[in-house]
Amino acid sequence: MLRSRIVNYNGSPAVEVDGRVLPPMAFTAHAHTRDVEYLRALGEAGIEVFFLICDPEWLYQGAFDRLMEDAKVLLEAVPDAKIFLRLGVHPSVQWLCEHPSEMMRYNDGSTIPVRVITESYENGYYPGMYALYSQAWREEATKHVLGLLRDLEGTPCGEHVIGVFLAGGNTSEWYPSNPLTIYRGGYMGFEHSGKAPCDLYGDFSPAFRKAFSIYLYDRYGSQEALRKAWNDPEADIDDPHIPDMGERAFIGVDNALSRFPSGGGSGISDNHIGSFLNTDKYQCVADFYRAFHVGAADSIIHFAKAIKEYDRDLLVGAFYGYFGCLDYYNMCMCAGAKKMLDCGFVDMTACPNVYIERQPGGYSSQRVMQDSFRLRGRIFFSEDDTRTFREGNRAGAMDYMEQYDIEDSIACMKRDFGRDICQDISGWWFDQYHRGRYRDPRLYELMARQQELAQAFYAGDRTKHNDVAFFYDEESVHCTAAATLFQMIELNRTLEIPASGMPADFYYHDDIARDDLPEYKLYVFVNCFSLTAEERRAIQQKVRRAGKTALFIYGQGFIDPDDTPKLSVDHISDLTGMHIQRIDAPSLGKFKIDPQRALGTDCDPGLVYGQLDRQVKDGCAMYLDNQTTVVCPLFVCDDPEAETLATLCHEKLPAISVKRADGHTAVFSAAKWLTADIYRAIGRIAGCHIYEDDGDFVFANERFLTIHARTTGRKTLRLKRPASPFEVYERKYYGRDVTEFTVDLIRGQTLMFSLDGEV
Repeated sequence: MLRSRIVNYNGSPAVEVDGRVLPPMAFTAHAHTRDVEYLRALGEAGIEVFFLICDPEWLYQGAFDRLMEDAKVLLEAVPDAKIFLRLGVHPSVQWLCEHPSEMMRYNDGSTIPVRVITESYENGYYPGMYALYSQAWREEATKHVLGLLRDLEGTPCGEHVIGVFLAGGNTSEWYPSNPLTIYRGGYMGFEHSGKAPCDLYGDFSPAFRKAFSIYLYDRYGSQEALRKAWNDPEADIDDPHIPDMGERAFIGVDNALSRFPSGGGSGISDNHIGSFLNTDKYQCVADFYRAFHVGAADSIIHFAKAIKEYDRDLLVGAFYGYFGCLDYYNMCMCAGAKKMLDCGFVDMTACPNVYIERQPGGYSSQRVMQDSFRLRGRIFFSEDDTRTFREGNRAGAMDYMEQYDIEDSIACMKRDFGRDICQDISGWWFDQYHRGRYRDPRLYELMARQQELAQAFYAGDRTKHNDVAFFYDEESVHCTAAATLFQMIELNRTLEIPASGMPADFYYHDDIARDDLPEYKLYVFVNCFSLTAEERRAIQQKVRRAGKTALFIYGQGFIDPDDTPKLSVDHISDLTGMHIQRIDAPSLGKFKIDPQRALGTDCDPGLVYGQLDRQVKDGCAMYLDNQTTVVCPLFVCDDPEAETLATLCHEKLPAISVKRADGHTAVFSAAKWLTADIYRAIGRIAGCHIYEDDGDFVFANERFLTIHARTTGRKTLRLKRPASPFEVYERKYYGRDVTEFTVDLIRGQTLMFSLDGEV
């Protein structure tokens, strides 16, 4: 097998194989692709790294022979191909039947028969979902993973292998096939035709109870400490309580409140304080979900450690960290990513782009905090499963992603590649279509040009110097209503942040305490609702410095898991340095800006802000077209030293407030939903460079700039330094030694510029 590792190359992590750095893009073909002509054309277009979808013999007889045949076909087409094994770690049906304690189990003692969908195995019908935190499964699967690697030694395929990408859970993305909580009459899981006969909730399996106990020992250390944290004198660390349906009620509170937000009632109950779990009484619930997420991360770490011990020169990765797309509480494992990044065995993780707004004129955002990877010398791979016109209406390629002709496909492939290069993330094109999603001479030509551009980018300085950073929190996921998480994290990141004209970096909030975190002008805190006193101090030390601006959206820091009480508006006041008032009543958070104040330059004084104000174009029929954002409790700034920039329409209270002290600036938003022009206006306050004002999607680093038009018209692009922008596909200059230039674009069109001149 080839010697592979992650190295720092020109200021950023990169994959190195046998001493040579390999820039993106890679390729993943439909499982068991045997189309030599197609593979050869991809190789001739410059694709060098191929992910081969495979399984150990444990899953089904003949799996190894299929891998050998797949590799033979690939190497015939691309003799110098580097192979990354996309290796399933799913148990055999027989093993799971023989180990019933390793399946997810519900409160009535039942399991739900499911189909685990993978790209390579169509007969994964299990009597129940295998527990992604099962120690018994980890140990057995490890034997078969290592057995496959040993069998590869000395084969033609083995001589080309550079890594193992671990595929577990449904669709190989490390989430269960059936929900953790199912309401009566509700959805029971993939390939299950029935509806739930009663309320069902899990996980009561011995496998999870063991994983839950291990997590609690790791967090609290003793039963005495657990009982104190849970405020429960009978809590048993060896047999921890599994929350019931009532204790999980906080998850859906936003949906109930949004129907009649002005219909009376406080939105407060014993279980929740508006959109927040009442952790003063129900810390056990937050710990339950945390253990559920971390358990899957621990499994990936277990496999990665075993592979590294077998061959330290193999790269190891997995799908993980999805802050978006999947339900945060029922069918998602996302909040153990930082633990994986810090474990020392996992080199990379990956996920597809969000499945909304993928059409020309839209933008498909990432779901992870990719710049936290960069700090640790790890790599994030974007699975660019960009649909094309060749699929017709398969999987919504026409209806949802508007791929009607090749020009639509070229525009979106340019957009997605331009984003990858400008944000400096890795990626692979993923073809799930058996007739070849990218099987077209013009798409091969496009890929070939993009491989040249990737090589050119990697050859120079890759250090990033963005002015804005967004910070997210894993622990807060476990104590916040699902709609709040979806709207503030996934929707806002897809619809608004990239249209602000300010390229940004994305981190887990813990990284703000690192000495190697780059300097920023604007620090934005998105869902950091649960912060310890130490974590609040780390944020304050970073942002309360001359020239720095911090934007706190809604209730950042409301929960301190170590304090008594845990939930207090005083925690928000302490974090922000602004006196904040709590109002226990639902609000829509709608506001108007003051045109005479700082937001007036970028924002419309006649527009009502605070809500999503346009149709969201679906992706594969997975989302509602619109969302109502409800704010409960309402937090408003009543600090006499703060200036009010915007006012809540109904309550007539401050919606956006700014306070300046000792050379730094704090901005507080009572609303959860901020639009691109609000971000742009706050960025202007902070002194950030703004590339464009028109709300198009702009990605940029020091050497490349990509614009994807959300609207038709003339666009003005402003550069940080004098440059000669060279459009890399037209091979045309748009000026020489300029700091500003204009382009005429049609909605959905993509232009990508080299700022170093001709490439």
